[in-house]
Amino acid sequence: MSVHSKSAISGVTLTQHISRQQRALRATGEFTAVLAQINLAGKIIARALSHAGLYSLQGEALGPQGENMGLFAKETFMKVFSLSPWVSTLVCEGGEPLAAAASAAGKYIVFVDPLDAASNLDVNGVTGSIFSVQRRLSAGEKATEKDLLQKGSEQVAAGYIMYGPSTMLVYTSGSGVNSYKLDTGIGEFLIYQENIRIPDRGLTYSCNEAHYHDWPEHTRKYIEHLRKRDARSDKYYSSRHARCLVFNLHRTLHEGGVCLYPVDTASDKPGGRRRLIYQCNPLAFITEQAGGRATNGTERILKIQPESLAQRSPLIVGSSYEVLLYEDFAKGSRA
Repeated sequence: MSVHSKSAISGVTLTQHISRQQRALRATGEFTAVLAQINLAGKIIARALSHAGLYSLQGEALGPQGENMGLFAKETFMKVFSLSPWVSTLVCEGGEPLAAAASAAGKYIVFVDPLDAASNLDVNGVTGSIFSVQRRLSAGEKATEKDLLQKGSEQVAAGYIMYGPSTMLVYTSGSGVNSYKLDTGIGEFLIYQENIRIPDRGLTYSCNEAHYHDWPEHTRKYIEHLRKRDARSDKYYSSRHARCLVFNLHRTLHEGGVCLYPVDTASDKPGGRRRLIYQCNPLAFITEQAGGRATNGTERILKIQPESLAQRSPLIVGSSYEVLLYEDFAKGSRA
């Protein structure tokens, strides 16, 4: 089980909790307001998801495959940030950078994967939104390439919103990881866990083993190693995998182990299956803040210099023991 502490004060909202954190860090209220806008977008999307497939949205049904819901999630983030005086640019996964109408000089840039695993709606499965906040480096009216292609280590904040049996927001601003649960009765995210810590090692691994024969040899050997009885615990690793990156990472944060999205030689995505800026960087930031590790196999995710907004990367993320073990296999020091 993970090591965390419950909030000593019940009923503390996300906005209140973040405001307290920012005062302690002597940060400005602008940053708190940016997180409040992400909070608002999550609540709007969660409400719409609870009606997905039952009602229509502006005359268009929310289809069972989730395509329309994915578009709604993207448009929700766009609308929420369209009048933001603090965010100069919003970048949604798969789209072009959008300048905020209210202030081209805003000091923050927000990157969003609006709805990861939207196809899970077909089977009433878990979906999620992933976000990353960067500080602008330039002072012009339009964000520059240097602004947009910063390393993950430069993130100001990152998090995800998981839409499942309950809606949860998990977030870090570089001083630990906290989670919040949406109370639908009052329409607020309330503090749920503080200072989440991932176990140093676990007994679960998450990957799509249907692609086993298309993985590099070192990845196959690593999985074969995990399938053997663990000498320390005298137990076997369990395979746990869903089609939702957010859900796989959330479970790993609490139970320990590893999530793998390795290179797939048969894939039409030769650089890796996951987007570096929208998915790998924010989830790596969260995991490291919880005491875990994230790598592409040979390099720390947060140290990779992005070359384009669409860049993809392998992602191996989770407990320190399992990720370091994967790196040993990748380097050839384990066989």
